[in-house]
Amino acid sequence: MIRCLRVTSLLLLGFWISGCATTPQAQFYTLNDGSIAVGGSPLAVSLSLGPIDLPQYLDRPQIVSRGGDNRLNVDEFNRWGGSLDQEIQRVLAAQLGARLGTDRIYSYPSRIVASTDYRIALEIYTFDGPLGGELRLDVAWSVIDDRTADVIEVGRNDYRSASPRADYEAYASTLSGLLSRLAADLAVAVRAENKNPPRSDG
Repeated sequence: MIRCLRVTSLLLLGFWISGCATTPQAQFYTLNDGSIAVGGSPLAVSLSLGPIDLPQYLDRPQIVSRGGDNRLNVDEFNRWGGSLDQEIQRVLAAQLGARLGTDRIYSYPSRIVASTDYRIALEIYTFDGPLGGELRLDVAWSVIDDRTADVIEVGRNDYRSASPRADYEAYASTLSGLLSRLAADLAVAVRAENKNPPRSDG
């Protein structure tokens, strides 16, 4: 009888250890390009996009959300499919290409050697929020004339949007929508500058 009890106890212990050793499966997410309403005539311009500077707390594979004004939630099992700055760069490139009617948009820096008319640099201060709450993109940007190296426009925008659900699918989708709004404003800035001739050094 005692032996049976010991065997049963060992089996239960084994099941308990096995259950504790089972870890949740990681989920991976990407930002999406969304549906883009193209406005205006195509521009015969080429752009480079970058660098894109992120706060250090966002520069990680785990998705970061806010649990309060001063608390960050770093989820080990919900992650970005690639580095976040490259995800942002990819989405903005697709959005700007569609809005400006050009496929000549390159990352900066890039292994592709290409002559570009303009470069857009970004510094992101906030790109997060609470799950199921209001998400925020606070970003400063500059448009540089690559033909003269002049900084021709500088701006800062603060976009906000409520996430429809308290899950990471909705979180990634809402952040993508904020990037779409940024791309629309950047496209307007590039179109406005493209009406002016390149500045000369003289």
